[in-house]
Parts: sequence; structure tokens; C-alpha cells
Amino acid sequence: MRRFLGYYRQFEELSPEEVSRELRARRDEEKAQALTETPALDLASPAWHEPPHAEIVNAATFALRRAVNTYPDAGAEALAAALAARHGVERAQVVPGHGAGELLRAALQALLARSGAGGEVAIAWPCWGPLPRLVHEAGGRPVPVPLGRDGAADVDVLAAAAGTATRAVALCSPNDPTGGTVAADALRRLAAALPPDAWILLDAALADFEEPGADLAALTGELERLLVFRSFSKAHAMAGFRAGYAVGPDGAGELLGRLAPTLGISAPAQAGMTWAAANGERYLPRRREHAATERDHLAAVLTGTDFAFPRGTGPLLWLSSAALSGKELAAGLAAKRIFVAPGAAWGDDHHVRITLRGPGATDRLAAALKDLTGDR
Repeated sequence: MRRFLGYYRQFEELSPEEVSRELRARRDEEKAQALTETPALDLASPAWHEPPHAEIVNAATFALRRAVNTYPDAGAEALAAALAARHGVERAQVVPGHGAGELLRAALQALLARSGAGGEVAIAWPCWGPLPRLVHEAGGRPVPVPLGRDGAADVDVLAAAAGTATRAVALCSPNDPTGGTVAADALRRLAAALPPDAWILLDAALADFEEPGADLAALTGELERLLVFRSFSKAHAMAGFRAGYAVGPDGAGELLGRLAPTLGISAPAQAGMTWAAANGERYLPRRREHAATERDHLAAVLTGTDFAFPRGTGPLLWLSSAALSGKELAAGLAAKRIFVAPGAAWGDDHHVRITLRGPGATDRLAAALKDLTGDR
């Protein structure tokens, strides 16, 4: 109360015109100060920077308003049918769930529980950050296997790392954080070289940034121990829905059934995913092109500097500097209000993971990087 009285007392001897002039001057000063502040640029989150397609929001909103007080379809039959049609597989091969990560967790728990004494999971590393923790939580032991020089999983090294205790090998394509991809023939070679009871867990959360012809989910029709995990959080811009699905081989119904959420997924998520599965090619080509263009844009602007990142697919890149550590890069960019993910999150002291946005964000990032090392 005393503070408010002090504030108003300063105007007691002023005329109304003087009070108004004083308040306007303060407001103008506040506006000028706000205009000089540099807005924060978040390049740490892997979520797509634009909102989802308006029809996804419409479908989800309609589903919620129509049945907010009823349970959703636990089997998500319409969604599963749309997903199966998208990949040319049978309905029984598809399991919708609460994002690729939760389905991966369920798969690890199911596979490691089968062995009775846990087991090992060889992981092409670095990849999706929580994966080793999920292996530990399932009672297994993660075995990191270095990526190839191109930032993609080296399937031959992965196969060589698999032994009698290996229950699964896990890899990402396109890889988070590097953007490296694995071809279908390489995946076939990996499957042929693994022990007979080892599964391949393919995290394909970023696969929508590849051309449709590169889809690896269709390989579940020929590889008996392949699980592919897909997400709507990245290219579809639906991170808030917690929406994803798994595709497995025909005849693996018992295992796939253990991946499904006990009570299904929400009606809005089902509706949004169903529309996206059927209509994604309306907007995915533009986002693929956008991510590829910004990747090339940054590479061109940084030509001749000591910064480098693997060529790859999608908006995530793994950047290093010959002069600065990953910690120094992250701290230096943060001082300029540009936030990236330090490589320390993957046990790496030399890199940072950066999520590309639009051309303006790329130019601002490039200018900040050059300023850190004195490049012009």
C-alpha cells in the first residue's frame, strides 16, 4: 500500500496535462527499450517451428467437441487403417500410440523381458537422446556403437557389435542429431548379419523429411524382426498431440499387441493423425524442401570457416568447430540469445545440435557463429 501511495503522490502537484505527458513519455521510453531487445531464437527443440495444417486442428477439435465425455475407440481402427494404407501393409502390422518414444519404450520392455535376464541393445550412437535410459529402465544394457563418418548408422559395425547377449539393435534414420540416413539395402544387410533372435528397432521419427520412395516401413513385409517407429511430432508439426505409431512384420501380433497403449489414445489425436496420414502430401513436400534448402543455405554461408556438419536429411544438424568446444559454442550462442542443444547431452564435447528454422533464423545463426570465431 505504501508503495502505491508513493507512486500516486508524485502526481499530486501536476496538472492533468502534465500527468498525461509524463505517462506518455514513460510509455514511449518502454517501447523504445523493447524494440532494442534481441528476441530469443530457440534452435534447441526438434519440434517443427510452424503450426500443423489447419485441417489437422479442425479434425481434432471436431472430434473433441463431439465426444468430450465418451471414451475414444481403444483400437483406433480408422487411424490404423489409414496408416496401413499409407505404407502398403496390413492393418495388423500397425500400432498407434503416444509418440514414437513411448512405443520404443514398450518395445524394449517387451523384448528384454522375453530373455528373462535383460540383455544388450546395440545403439548406433549418437542418436535419439533418451534411448540408452529406456534400455536401462527395461533392464538391459545399452552398447553404444559409433556412427559412420557420414553421420549415419554404420550397419556393418552394428552387426559386428551384436553378440549372443544382444536382444536388439537400435538406430535412427534420418538420425537425430546428425541427419544421416540408412538405405534399404543396408538395413537388409544388417538383418541378415544379426543373431537369429535379435530385432532391429528403427527410430524413423524424421522419415517424413525423406522422399516417400525412401520409406523403410515397407521393409517390415520382408524382414521378420524389424520394428519401425514413426512420429507426427516433427514434419507434421503435431508435437503437442503426442502422436506416433509402430509398424512391424506380419505374424508379430503378440509383440505388437504389447506396444499398444492399454486404453488407447485420445479421440483428438486419432482424428488429427488420421487426417494427416491421408493428406500429408499436401504439405510435406514444402517442408522437405524447406529443410533441405536451409541446410544447403547454412552450408554455403559457412564455406571457408572452421564450422562443419554432416550432409544429411531434415532440419537437425550436428555442428562442430575446429576452434571452439561444444560447450563454448552453446555458451557463445546463448550470449547472443540463440539457444542450441549442447553435445554434452549425448556425451560429446565437440558438437552442438541445431534445429533449422526459416531463412532469417539461418542468417542470424550464421552471423553469430562467424562472430564467435572472428570469421567475416
